[in-house]
Amino acid sequence: MEYRYKCDVKAKDLWELSMRRTYRSMAGIVNVVFTVAMILLTLKYWGGVSDLMRTILLAGCLLFPVIQPIATYGMCVKQLEDLPGFLDLAFDAGGVYITTDGGTQTLSWSRITNAIRQKNMIVVMSDDRHGYILTNRVLGKEKEEFFDYLCRQIKH
Repeated sequence: MEYRYKCDVKAKDLWELSMRRTYRSMAGIVNVVFTVAMILLTLKYWGGVSDLMRTILLAGCLLFPVIQPIATYGMCVKQLEDLPGFLDLAFDAGGVYITTDGGTQTLSWSRITNAIRQKNMIVVMSDDRHGYILTNRVLGKEKEEFFDYLCRQIKH
């Protein structure tokens, strides 16, 4: 069996993946605790502080729920600029075949470390930090079938 997909990753897809990863980690817990603490501090001291302190308190309240997601989106846009314009992935019993503007590369199944299914995508991990994103737009109705295939191939 062979599956072939043309990658169509948008900045929004990378942003969702990054935010989900952040808020499912210890950093996400710290972000939430910090934001709640800043809101409580702001409510308690708003009336008795100078305009400079109000600005600092307000910035602290907006840091993780507003500023961090905007900055993360900007980094995702920049990351997409560094990726090849054309990326085609083919999966069969021999491995994963990656075709870009610059040529073709083959990864054996032993080099694929994991497949992660998320609500809007599947990420095929080639190591702990790098992977290939296949969105639901690309996978269509084959998503579950393809994910099961990946899991069977990775376990061999």
